Amino acid sequence: MRAVIASVLLVVSTLFSAQAYAEDIIKDGGISLSREEVEFIVKNWPAQMQKAGAVDVGDRIELLNRAVVDKKIAAEAEALRESADPELYWKHVFAIRNTRRDFVTKEFMRTLEVPDMTELSKERYLTEKEKFAFVPETRLSSHVLVRCTPPRCVRVERRKDVEAMLEELLAGKITFEEMVKRYSDDPGSKMKGGKFSKWIRKGEPNVAPPYVGGVFEVEEIGGYSSVVETQFGFHIIRLDGIKESYYKPYEEVADRIIATLDGEYRKLSAKAFDDKYRLSEEADVDTQALDEIFAPYLE
Repeated sequence: MRAVIASVLLVVSTLFSAQAYAEDIIKDGGISLSREEVEFIVKNWPAQMQKAGAVDVGDRIELLNRAVVDKKIAAEAEALRESADPELYWKHVFAIRNTRRDFVTKEFMRTLEVPDMTELSKERYLTEKEKFAFVPETRLSSHVLVRCTPPRCVRVERRKDVEAMLEELLAGKITFEEMVKRYSDDPGSKMKGGKFSKWIRKGEPNVAPPYVGGVFEVEEIGGYSSVVETQFGFHIIRLDGIKESYYKPYEEVADRIIATLDGEYRKLSAKAFDDKYRLSEEADVDTQALDEIFAPYLE
């Protein structure tokens, strides 16, 4: 057996060198691979596979086996006939058609030349500054959370307690820090003097909207919100910091704008490419046949 394998390897090796002029360099079981096919296959292998095939004839055959298997299996579809199995036949036809369509479309997009969008991006920066360059105001806050989860906690009654706490705070009878230590039920922020974990903007995701509203109702740093109710309970919020809204300079957002313009150009080009192949005004359509085809779907 080893002698037979060695002989096969020797024959294939010879086919790759001395008989390079032959149209088909691998033949087996009714299928063949031409020199051009093998060159294309090997060219598209990863470098490690190319190296293995170059230095070891055994590895070369093992690697080429995949190409032989693929072609033999694909050849099975050539025997399909509409008369024998229409459903399977048309599945095969459309599989090929769709593959060809995708290939042509992808090649068009791959070779599409996109113009330099630099100047247009500068115009887009001016006309859509809000979209590309606006950075909204963000605020930093601290809070006291008094948890109240119905039915064990009656919210109407508990709110009165928290409003009384706020009155004491505003009257200077207790400091905010002392209130956090005594009353806050949020262990994470309590350890940090009530500090909320992040700067937030209006519409901040993953933060209870009433809390965000409370933060933005405070007019100045150091001021306090009215009592804010969320699903967790009641909050007294202190405003700790404000970062004013501003616009990023063009240089900071140029890449994003150019990428957007690039995408728009590609999308429009793809649509224009597709539109070229739509039914033309000269198309001949058998409307009676179409009516017959769609008739069963009227029910």
